[in-house]
Amino acid sequence: MKSKLGFGTADLYLLVTVFIWGNTFPIAKYVLGSLPPMTYASGRYMLAALALMGLMTLRQGLSPPRRRDLPALIFLGFLGITVMQLLWTNALSFTAASKGAILVAVSPIFAMLLTAVKSFIKKEKGPGLLAWSGVILSFAGVFLVINNSLTSLTLAGGNLLGDLMFLGVAFCWACYSVLAPPYLASLGTLRVTAWSMLFGALILLPFSAFDIGQVSFAAVPFGVWAGFLFTAIGAGALGYLWWYEGVAKLGVARSVTYSYLIPVFAMVSAALVLGESISLAQAIGAGVVLAGLAITRLGTQQPSAQKG
Repeated sequence: MKSKLGFGTADLYLLVTVFIWGNTFPIAKYVLGSLPPMTYASGRYMLAALALMGLMTLRQGLSPPRRRDLPALIFLGFLGITVMQLLWTNALSFTAASKGAILVAVSPIFAMLLTAVKSFIKKEKGPGLLAWSGVILSFAGVFLVINNSLTSLTLAGGNLLGDLMFLGVAFCWACYSVLAPPYLASLGTLRVTAWSMLFGALILLPFSAFDIGQVSFAAVPFGVWAGFLFTAIGAGALGYLWWYEGVAKLGVARSVTYSYLIPVFAMVSAALVLGESISLAQAIGAGVVLAGLAITRLGTQQPSAQKG
């Protein structure tokens, strides 16, 4: 159902999702003050996967994937859950939550680059000059965010490692977003999300052995457990499900526009929850990133996608 402005249920799914994901950055950083990275990441996504499996059982019944679909679902889970969370959770230990959200926001740019490579291989028409201008502008903004200075070159230290990890997260998310749609169309959003998340969480689980011994679970504050549940059920289970419900109904090009709001929500939330401040260089860089993403979006929009 859509309003006269064209805003429908799918748009609402995406708007709520990006609000949740924006708030996940500072809340996860708060949780990581009490839970070590691998214990947190593996526990969070195992709970999220089990919640989705339960929802799928109630809605559709529990049936195993077809053998021919297993490699794709396992790979999607490995890429979109295992690798991405290994990078994302550890990156928060090095870099401010608000800064990380800005860097992850460039995933649509990576998605466009991957699509351009695919078009080149298939000898199809790729992105035009406007789209590439947006790519260059976005990466200029990313450099400004990482450098955190308008007057000098400051790329150094532990923050750079975290920044690069967040860019790795953006690349993984782009790959996941480019590869998933055919399976979403053929198998259904809930089925793909639930099974790929379960496989990814199972591969991630052994990594918790590295730091679970450091946790005194009885001493973990209630607020940390509340944050854990928010990031597991809200950001993990419902976030992934609602995002791909929106993608399945609106398409990647229209859906990705909502992701531009994630760093905005993250910066506001990080300031309120963690007391983080944004430097002038980072604020300008964030604006440049978002402007570049918008230009890229315009440059890759197909005329047919603008109708109805």
